[in-house]
Amino acid sequence: MFSIPQTSGVYILVFHLAKATSISFDRKGTRHTFPPGWYLYVGSACGVGGLSRRLERHRSRIADGKNMHWNVDYFREHALLCEIWYSETDDSRFEHYWAQTVADLKGATVPAPKFGASDCKADCPSHFFHLPGCPSTAVFRSQLSSRGHSTAVSVEFIAEPRGKRSAPGLQCQYLLGRRFLEHRNLAIRDGNLEPDEWTSLAEHRRARLLAESVAKEMKVSFPKLKEAIKFATAVETLIENCGESAWSVIFDHNRPQARKAIMRLSRTSDVRQCHRVKGVIEGLFRSIAPHSDDTVFDTVKYGEVTSRLARARGSLEELRKKLKKTRQGGLLQEAQKLSRLCRLSAQRLDMCLRNRIAPASAVPCYLGKETIMRIVKTKTVKGKVIGLARAALRLIVKNVWDFGEMMRRGLVPTEQQLYDTLRDIKQIQETVEID
Repeated sequence: MFSIPQTSGVYILVFHLAKATSISFDRKGTRHTFPPGWYLYVGSACGVGGLSRRLERHRSRIADGKNMHWNVDYFREHALLCEIWYSETDDSRFEHYWAQTVADLKGATVPAPKFGASDCKADCPSHFFHLPGCPSTAVFRSQLSSRGHSTAVSVEFIAEPRGKRSAPGLQCQYLLGRRFLEHRNLAIRDGNLEPDEWTSLAEHRRARLLAESVAKEMKVSFPKLKEAIKFATAVETLIENCGESAWSVIFDHNRPQARKAIMRLSRTSDVRQCHRVKGVIEGLFRSIAPHSDDTVFDTVKYGEVTSRLARARGSLEELRKKLKKTRQGGLLQEAQKLSRLCRLSAQRLDMCLRNRIAPASAVPCYLGKETIMRIVKTKTVKGKVIGLARAALRLIVKNVWDFGEMMRRGLVPTEQQLYDTLRDIKQIQETVEID
């Protein structure tokens, strides 16, 4: 259903051209051969009828009685209009802002100079761009955000591309899930329910009914769409936090990423997401999957602190039992060294929580990231027993490393969480007193 508002706004027409086509695109007969691929035309609608009237015109062809006027009218006769992106605004400068943003997308080129920009006061080279791959609204929104512009971009789906190979598996799954996400955005915009009420896919919920409608429209089963929605949400989270580079890494045909790795990374902090994506781009990592050696900030909610401490306490309790049965001097010595660091880490966390000390003084050098990682990677003593101590130390000191950034982001504990944390710290200190 075509539900574009009658207000003023800016828009992008997303076309697909199946094969190279020679097109005469003005009344003078100016001809140009356009290569196959995707095309984005940026325009604005500030007259009577606003976006609705202008975009309804762009949907039509000569056969519908349309009079040819703009360059894009001629191109429309040969290309398939697949999507319309739009935003309501009275600011005519947004057409220029959007054109600049599209021009900066990876792979964007100008197929014909001044196409759609003959009256541009900013002297843009074009408002019409070619992309070799399918454009992403998530990437476009991310680019707008980085420029300080509104990312309230709505999407109307018009037609499915024809005459081309299907997208690779993961990208195809993303595009399927994205269709639901964009329909949901429109429902949230036009409805009176809060966005949180559109998250659950449980039976009889609004989001579930919408998903079932989309599944029927796309001729797929609901379980298949549900998995695609989870994946698309993960991809858009990574793009929102890491920008266009996340898209390039996730859908790199030469070095494809695993779905499981993408899902796992999307559930970590934005800092860790950028760390892994940047690492893959720079050749430091093969996969974007989170790794135990990542020492960057990685706490998205305070509950993770109590979870880490509980796991650390369990490891230390098991370690203590096993040490009672061993007489290996080297193992005992290494275990005592690691246990002492666990105790110091727990004491430091206790101090942070009680005093809310400044981040600069939260981590002393002997608990610094480089020092601790060098210790836990030492291979002079090996085995499952010492592995328990190393795992516990990582879990405890991670909370100390993240504490300053947690406070900056407002990730503070509730009364119950603070009580549980201090209790676990005390139990850890009691457990590691084995010197």
